[in-house]
Amino acid sequence: MSFLNSFNNAYSYEDLMVWAVFVLYGIFWLFFFMVLLIHHFLMAVPLYIMADKAGYAYPFLAFIPFANYYLIHILPMKEYNYIGMYKTYERRNGFLLYAVVKWIGPIAIGTVGAIFGIVPLLSMLVAMVLQLVNLGLLVAGYIAKAIMMIDLLDLYMKKDEKSMAVFLGIVSVFVPTVFVVTCFILCKKEPEFGYGNYYYPVNLQTIE
Repeated sequence: MSFLNSFNNAYSYEDLMVWAVFVLYGIFWLFFFMVLLIHHFLMAVPLYIMADKAGYAYPFLAFIPFANYYLIHILPMKEYNYIGMYKTYERRNGFLLYAVVKWIGPIAIGTVGAIFGIVPLLSMLVAMVLQLVNLGLLVAGYIAKAIMMIDLLDLYMKKDEKSMAVFLGIVSVFVPTVFVVTCFILCKKEPEFGYGNYYYPVNLQTIE
């Protein structure tokens, strides 16, 4: 009882509430990062299998953050098409576009906002413009992510299943588990260009 009395005397009710909030906050973020880590490795396993069966030289990229998205972009042997606005057979350029709208753009917007936020007359105007730009990047990022997943799923689906790849890719943007589960199912199949033929593709101009 003496320990409890001394504890009660040392900390007030308000102090205990503050500590409780910090503990709950810490538990929330710990749980959040654990979920992200689990999701990362669950996605990495089928992606590694896909890259290995395709014959890609560096399938281990599936386990490296950010590099795994590069791997998803370059595995499909088809033209990258960003809703008709940008087309290229250099799949790595599709990844660069994804990186800009998902990571680089938001960081640049935050930096500009922090710089102009200290200027009284410009801060409100700049904030409004940056919010619009940020909203545009958010939408562009969702589209880029959907295209990335659709192209990978399309690589393992038959011609009469192509619409299913589009459906699953769009759903996966909002429910990431769908993409993970679908990859686990498809990683057992042969890619469109055959096992181990990643570096020996048919002329890309004739694929479409």
